[in-house]
Order: sequence, then structure tokens, then C-alpha cells
Amino acid sequence: MKIFLFLLMLTAAAAESRVWAATSPYEVLQKKAETIRTENSTNGWAYIVSGAFSLGVSIPAYFLSDDVFAKSVYIVGETLGIAAVGYGSYLVLIENDYRRFNKVLKGVPELSEHERNKLSRLFLQENALQAKNIRKIKVITFALTAGLNYLDGFTTQHRELKTTHFFLAAINTLAALSFTLSKSEEEKMYESLASSDPVHQIDLVVGNYVGLRFHF
Repeated sequence: MKIFLFLLMLTAAAAESRVWAATSPYEVLQKKAETIRTENSTNGWAYIVSGAFSLGVSIPAYFLSDDVFAKSVYIVGETLGIAAVGYGSYLVLIENDYRRFNKVLKGVPELSEHERNKLSRLFLQENALQAKNIRKIKVITFALTAGLNYLDGFTTQHRELKTTHFFLAAINTLAALSFTLSKSEEEKMYESLASSDPVHQIDLVVGNYVGLRFHF
């Protein structure tokens, strides 16, 4: 059963990659913008509802309780509730970069299809480079943290602390390896577009044989 689910996930990932590769950069931009908008709207309302529920419970409970510790807990609940409502409102009301750039392109109707695709490709490339740099920062951060954990583990004399440091080192090492080996969605999306570009070639024919072949 696990093997079947794993193969199903691989098939879905390959199908998604083919979808990105089969469309133009502008269409990819539009699909990505709509996907993020739907996800942000769903997650945003979930945060708003949960935050409102937390406020609805914490505020009356704070005034009804006489225990200092309980009041402290309800204050934390109120703070988290307000934060959840605020973050949810941000997700619902603030549009993502893909959607804003898509609006900019639509606001210039004189752009040709080729120009829209070119600008969309540049935007997707810039996002992919930014995502790659963020991934590098995460790799360096987790690797340095793991190094410090290993150093603390080897130098401490306390057995319990040694176990804790090595455990944290293993977690940070796995995190660093994970970000090293796995690319972000933005990187995969742009690479699928690049791989779908037509390959141009020039053959230098000598007699009946192809002497040199140039790809560009």
C-alpha cells in the first residue's frame, strides 16, 4: 500500500511538472497566482475564525476568573487570537506578488503575447533565484547550528547534555540535508519552463556526415 501511494505521489508530481512545461510563462504566472490566492483565502479565513474563537473564549474568561495564573493564560489567548485574526486578514486582503504582477501585465493591453511571456519568464526567473538564495541561507543556518551542537556535545562533560546536543545536531543536520537536496516550488517551476524551451542547433555537414553540431 505504501509503495502504491509513493508511486502515486511520483506520478502526480510528474504530471504537474508536465503541466507547467506544457504552458507558456504567462499562463504559468496566472495559474500560480490563482493557486496562491485560493490557498491564502482558505488559510486566511481559518486563522480569522480560530482567532475570533480564541478571543471569544479568552476575553470573558479573563474577567470571570480570579486566579492570577489563569488570567495570564487568558492574556496569552487574547494575544494569540488577535495575532491570528490579523494574520488571517493579511492573507485574505493582501494579494500575492504573482497576482500583482499579473495585474500590471493586464494593465498594459498593448503588450504583445511574446512580450507578456518574456516579462513573465523574467519574473519567474527572479522568484526562482530568490527562492534559491533563501534555501542556501537555510542550509547554512542549519549546518552552522548543527556544527555548534556537535561541538557542545563533544566538549560537555554532562551525559544528559551530551545526548541533548547530539540529538539537536542530528535534527539540524537532517534539516540542512533536506534543504540541500530538495528544491523549492519556484525553482522547479522555472526549471520546467526552461526544459520546455525548443533547442536550436546548427549542423556543419561535410559530405554525407555531420561534422559539428552546435546547440544554443
